[in-house]
Amino acid sequence: MMAAMRFAVMLSLTSVIAYAYAQHPLDQQLAQLLPPALVPLQGTGWPAGTLLCPLTPYESAVPGNSKVARRVNAVLEKNRFRGDEGHWSLIVIQPATTGDAGIEQLVFKRRNYDVVRSSSGLRGATTSVPAGFMPKVCVEIQEARILATRGATSHRTTISFGTEK
Repeated sequence: MMAAMRFAVMLSLTSVIAYAYAQHPLDQQLAQLLPPALVPLQGTGWPAGTLLCPLTPYESAVPGNSKVARRVNAVLEKNRFRGDEGHWSLIVIQPATTGDAGIEQLVFKRRNYDVVRSSSGLRGATTSVPAGFMPKVCVEIQEARILATRGATSHRTTISFGTEK
């Protein structure tokens, strides 16, 4: 009887641990990218018009003073979010929503890659950027491309969200 109870407890714990370590589809896609790569975002299930705004480590707000940035930053401030060294975020804004509604923040571990959003940051982190790739502060899902590249002196992959001409 005790052995059966121990087995049940171990099975329950294994299920909880497996669930805790399940990766988001975006995290899975990023983990599989081998630089150099420029690919569309896949498998997220977000509808057309969804806006994606990455926050790099240590960032606690979307830069700029656009309506979207003010809206997102109000939510981040309300939630008292503070970026840190070991994580980056992706703000997902569902279309046709207002206020707090439709804004989701996904927080990811940095793992073996760095997220870079600006053109200058990208140029400083890698030796080549494909012609036509434009990093963006926020990008609509149907236009979103992920650039995975690596600098000459780094073993880490650089990830950037943007569009391709």
